[in-house]
Amino acid sequence: MGIDYPRRAADNPGHAYVNLQVMKIELREVSAGDPDVLRLVEALRDEVESRGAHNGAARPGSSLAEAVQGDCDTVLAYSDTEPVGTGALRELAPGIAEIKRMYVLPAYRGGRIAGRMLKELERRARARGFEAIRLDTHDRLVEAIGMYRGAGYREIPDYNSNPRSNCWFEKSLG
Repeated sequence: MGIDYPRRAADNPGHAYVNLQVMKIELREVSAGDPDVLRLVEALRDEVESRGAHNGAARPGSSLAEAVQGDCDTVLAYSDTEPVGTGALRELAPGIAEIKRMYVLPAYRGGRIAGRMLKELERRARARGFEAIRLDTHDRLVEAIGMYRGAGYREIPDYNSNPRSNCWFEKSLG
């Protein structure tokens, strides 16, 4: 079921924004290898590189499907029929989940889509019995860091040695 969200223009020069006063967003569970997910993950990789948020590390050769192999939950956000955002949840260790590949197309930012996906992934983690949830990102992705901190995530030491990240977060689900 979709929810109507008021649309506000985000302050991000160089991007065209959707000029909708109200947009209806629907989250759907899909496979990690869904072509729309893979396209959005490629856009995420392009944006990370354009911001210099890759720490000089080589671009990963793996797709989202390879990155979240096994037991994972992948959500895709749609505005009408257009896929506009994605994120995935996987088991990192017993009792600990990890969020991977959170991304919303720039034209759709500011409409609380990422926050809604984050809440859905947290809900799924709780339903699966996880006690905590972790994620990694880069300090140049300031919008993401602000969202994670605002959602109750706290910074923790490096837990996965991801060469393309320099910020690690965790949230207790208890």
